Amino acid sequence: MPGNKQSYKNSPARDEVDLQMQRILTSPHGRITPQQGALLKYVVNQTLAGKADRIKGYTIATEVFGRRSDFDQNIDPIVSIQAARLRRALADYYHGAGNQDPLRIDIPKGSYVPEFERRQSKATAPAAPSGHTGIALKSRWPAVIVRPLRNLSGDPELDYWGIGLAMELAHELNRYPDIRVMTHQAGNPEPTIDPGAVQFSIDGNVRGDSTKIKISAQLTNTQTRRMVWSESYRFAAATDGLIAFQEDISRSIAVKIAGQHGSVAKTVDSMIAPQKPSDMQVYQAVLRYYEYNLKLTPDTFAAALEALQRAVAIDPECGQAWSMLAHLFADIYALDVPGFEAPLEKAFLFGQNALRLMPDDQRTRIFMAYTHMFRNELAAGLAEAEQALRLGPKTLFMLDGIGYLLTLMGEWERGPALIEDVIRLNPFYAHYVHYATWLNHIRLKSYKEAYQETLKLNRPAFFWDHLARAASLGLLGRVADGGRAASELLRLKPDFPERGRFLIQCYIKFDDIVDSVIHGLSTVGVKVQ
Repeated sequence: MPGNKQSYKNSPARDEVDLQMQRILTSPHGRITPQQGALLKYVVNQTLAGKADRIKGYTIATEVFGRRSDFDQNIDPIVSIQAARLRRALADYYHGAGNQDPLRIDIPKGSYVPEFERRQSKATAPAAPSGHTGIALKSRWPAVIVRPLRNLSGDPELDYWGIGLAMELAHELNRYPDIRVMTHQAGNPEPTIDPGAVQFSIDGNVRGDSTKIKISAQLTNTQTRRMVWSESYRFAAATDGLIAFQEDISRSIAVKIAGQHGSVAKTVDSMIAPQKPSDMQVYQAVLRYYEYNLKLTPDTFAAALEALQRAVAIDPECGQAWSMLAHLFADIYALDVPGFEAPLEKAFLFGQNALRLMPDDQRTRIFMAYTHMFRNELAAGLAEAEQALRLGPKTLFMLDGIGYLLTLMGEWERGPALIEDVIRLNPFYAHYVHYATWLNHIRLKSYKEAYQETLKLNRPAFFWDHLARAASLGLLGRVADGGRAASELLRLKPDFPERGRFLIQCYIKFDDIVDSVIHGLSTVGVKVQ
């Protein structure tokens, strides 16, 4: 390769490199996105053409990612982000599907120029059992393999149900950003699984006859070989509605397995519970965030904050961690947590970091809507919530949060209707949605219904539970009962009389509703300045 400044180990030929690149790009187990594939092709082809000296951040940005001639990588980190993701994807590929490949392609840190290396034969390495394909993809994120459901009906015509449902379920699980999903295609050799790399498997079976179909599914922890979740579904085997039934099953199973309070998070959390936050890696920080979001206590807040700050230091290109950190700082502002400087500005900055890394992530869009709401930018907040809804209009993941925000920002019909749908379909829905339905009843002056909503709030260490209950009881004229809720509110938030108007207005953006809540509190003895 005359004129090429790249140094090769064992001097692979051009056609060898081209062939290896195609193996990577077409691997059924690969995680190379179209953007990463375009980057890989560009740097490899430029190097093979003897133009490695042209491979710079600016040329990649303008020639691969379509940036304009005034591109500034200090403002737009697209190249460094995609390069880091490509490095991780290549490492995953060579740990798994490509561990027997004769040639390795790497993008060393600190450079975008690839290196090519012939590899020693793996003939002496331990082989997987005859006829089996091994699966071993190393990552800090838990991995789930979805297998086709077995047809136990005795009718080969029902084979398509088990295959189709597995693929629909894998597609739905891929919407959840905190797990990795792999599929085992029907007809391929049964894979052997490295429990250290693939922590969960989804299996099941289909039974039925000409009148009805029964589907059973279960989630197994591959490390302990214990079943951690199972459920069965029945449906009449009529032509009409089968597609909708399959989609509904997939959504239901996915949220129970991969939702933030689902089986995967609970199982992994139980394995890491003895560890201290300082010992956690990035995924454990995500679990600490989930724990805080569920309990909203000072201790879980401190643990989540420490873990997430450590996570973004370990992996500054982890959009999930930035997104969750943005939510924490927004809460710091809206809950008036002392000791933090400019928390709302930091929440917005961290959210922008997450958006650059994951522009199509539903959760990040929701957290940006949350931050805009606190900044009293309701039009921008609604736009972000609408974008989040477009990204997953049928997926149960985060729809409770979207319904909650739509309601708080004045979408009085759509918000509560979405919340009602989520409560009906998702047993693990976030109970904070009852603050939004409570607020809507206060708006409608349906104070009895508002009080009933407060009974569904289940975080006694969180002052808003008692605030909502006290205000509702005050508006109902139940002064003695409201006084007990007011006492608990003041115990948890002693400065509430001075700071109460600010705290209420963080979440309630309509003056008439604010006045109603403050009047209810006043009736039970809480005088808000």
